[in-house]
Amino acid sequence: MNSVPISQQFAEYYKARGFYLLPRAPMLDPSIPMSFVMSAGLVQIETSLARSSNRPGNQFVLVQNCFRHFDLESVGKDSTHLSFFEMPGAFTFGPNNKAETIQNMWLLATSILGIDRNRIWATYFKGGDILQNSLPEDVITRETWLDVGIPSNRVVGLEANNYWIQGRGIENMVTPRKCGPNTELFFDRGSEACGPNCMPGCGCDRFVEFSNSLFISHEINKENTKLTPIPEPFTETVIGTERVAMILQDAPSVFDIDSYLSIINTIRAFAGRSGLPESMRAVSEKVVADYAKALYYLIADGAPPPGKNGRERIIKLLIRGVLTRQNILGISEPDFLFVLLDCVASNGSDRPEKNATRKRVLDYFMIETPRFLQTIERGQRIFSQLLEENHGNTLSGRQIAYLEKSLGLPHSLVAVLLWERGLPFLEPDYHQALKNWKQATLN
Repeated sequence: MNSVPISQQFAEYYKARGFYLLPRAPMLDPSIPMSFVMSAGLVQIETSLARSSNRPGNQFVLVQNCFRHFDLESVGKDSTHLSFFEMPGAFTFGPNNKAETIQNMWLLATSILGIDRNRIWATYFKGGDILQNSLPEDVITRETWLDVGIPSNRVVGLEANNYWIQGRGIENMVTPRKCGPNTELFFDRGSEACGPNCMPGCGCDRFVEFSNSLFISHEINKENTKLTPIPEPFTETVIGTERVAMILQDAPSVFDIDSYLSIINTIRAFAGRSGLPESMRAVSEKVVADYAKALYYLIADGAPPPGKNGRERIIKLLIRGVLTRQNILGISEPDFLFVLLDCVASNGSDRPEKNATRKRVLDYFMIETPRFLQTIERGQRIFSQLLEENHGNTLSGRQIAYLEKSLGLPHSLVAVLLWERGLPFLEPDYHQALKNWKQATLN
């Protein structure tokens, strides 16, 4: 199954059960003006429908574009992370009917989407201490997963992973954080186990989370972290379109599915640096693909030109990320971005007007590229000076962190510069130096 019907099937499944179909919302929302807040479909629901006295019922379904700036550094490092992705979601206001929610979740996954039920695992909240609140096991969820037919050895109780708290990744939230237990579905890819206790939640690449349901029932008191029941609880069920496509297409990563493979192939057609280590090449291709797609859709939704504050800074980071990885891949042809954006525009179920969006993206690159090239040139000069001071030895982690944090030369580009000279990139040393830099900044 290709990617487009997945979100369509999700929407039709819940519409047939009486859910009202909502349109996509832009990824910019006035509720948090300094960032992009559509990290999930919840923002649209909470900022409009939850407060409306005229909402058309209590059950809603939508297919939402999402962007998570806090995941930018994770892109390319595993098989599933994207900063920009599509998330179909179904929402119900009112008491949490866990059994019905889980049964719908199971039927959608197995009967509608056709995921092999024998390779599905479920997780639930096993109880425990959450923000100094001792909470009981979510027995109803566990028993319902057993009732639908998942064997007990594939129903796993977890603690923090299965208690959702609103706003993780969003700084300076003013509103009280809502919370509640959640349950997740994982697909077992059958790859080599990471150890004897390998199971969902262990963090290895064997299990792919593709759906979850949140049972939101409380909010956190900001003063004492006590949990207070909210007047109107609600339930949210979502899937990740790209992850489901990865499972159904038996693809090794989300970048190998139909909606990304043509973008990756376009990038490869322009790449000119030979002999690049596979890890550098693969990560760079994925970063360019993801960041370019994020830029295209964010700018189509009204994202501002690159700059120093809030949304402007994130656009700058995305553009500089693309330019850095272009440099690593040896892409220098002037028409690369034009061709790449054409490819991005032709993929996915939501396709903004191409010509106007492409022009704005290219205009933003014209603004930021000269600035970044000046930063790179200065950083490379200091890089050469540091190598001379080291008398032929590679750079220390502290020196790499200095080049990146003080001069703006990305560590990924430093790694390539060192590779070209046959010198190692001391990754553990760099990460320790980065940790020290962050602690010093906070203090």
